[in-house]
Amino acid sequence: MNETLRARLIGECKFLRAYYYFNLVRWFGDIPLITRALQPDEYYTQTRTPAAQVYQQIIQDLTEAAAVLPPKSQYAPGDLGRASQGAAKGILAKVYLTMGDFTNAEIAALEVINSAQYALYPNYAKIFQSEGEHSSESVFEVSCTSLETGGGGSQYNQVQGVRGTPNLGWGFNQPTTSLRSAFETGDPRRNATILEVGETLPDGSAIVLDNPDMLNESYNQKAWVPEHVGFQENSPGNIRLLRYADVLLMAAEALNENGKSQDALVYLNMVRARAKGNSTNPNLLPPVTVTDKDQLRQRIWQERRVELALEQHRWFDLVRQGRAAEVMQAHGKTNFMAGKHELFPIPQSEIDLSGGLLTQNPLYE
Repeated sequence: MNETLRARLIGECKFLRAYYYFNLVRWFGDIPLITRALQPDEYYTQTRTPAAQVYQQIIQDLTEAAAVLPPKSQYAPGDLGRASQGAAKGILAKVYLTMGDFTNAEIAALEVINSAQYALYPNYAKIFQSEGEHSSESVFEVSCTSLETGGGGSQYNQVQGVRGTPNLGWGFNQPTTSLRSAFETGDPRRNATILEVGETLPDGSAIVLDNPDMLNESYNQKAWVPEHVGFQENSPGNIRLLRYADVLLMAAEALNENGKSQDALVYLNMVRARAKGNSTNPNLLPPVTVTDKDQLRQRIWQERRVELALEQHRWFDLVRQGRAAEVMQAHGKTNFMAGKHELFPIPQSEIDLSGGLLTQNPLYE
């Protein structure tokens, strides 16, 4: 077949393998690492590979993918959503940040920034609506569509939709009281993130009604989608897995850890300026000026929390920052045990299928 196309398709596969393993190793720690097709008699003979080795395979896959994948701008509109060079380098930056390798995290993040392929979308709230799909800010995004016959959508929006009238969703991933109070006064991202009872839906079609079976409920507005054909699980809302704002904040964090606080402030304040929008109020989301490394680290972590709220980044951030136990216990999860609950247990069914070759995570035995 065409060698360029062949190289691109293999690059896409390596990108996806790296992405899936990155999620698995963060959830479970040591996991079986499989890089070739197994024979039937090998299915239940796999043992756990040390996480460090899994990370090296992830880095190799992403590096090789980035070398052959085209930039986003070279994809036709019908191919948006495919893995691109920027997506590979962006996830690679996140991998290095997770490993605490700030030198390489800085390099990878800046390569995405300097590629001139991406830009912050002007209207923060619109990123998560249909007009923001595959926008200038999208580095990696899963495409979905609602079809009469089904098969093109996802349940991503359904499980986080309003529980009851008007959306008939499941009401998962609810904003906490702590998240509500985390936004600075007047931050437009709060209203773009949280859908409150009594609030009109973004398309003006209905008002969120109180659900008597739920206490102080609110919902993830970023996951809201308008009425569409098919069942609710046939959602047309794209899933934003990596945004340019995330890359900018990763660059800021890495630069700060590498002793380049002034450079870090540039990217941190780009994110804040976009969130501010057209407001001329000098007291609304003013630029951060602190250059003390420890203080700036806290400001960057805080910015990640509010900028990426309810987009499934918070947990992994807390774990890599070494703060999971502290934060969980402070929010009432008093039985959270450091050194244990940062990882899921290995399912007992998998241990049984392996005949005991797979072992359990520490403190779950």
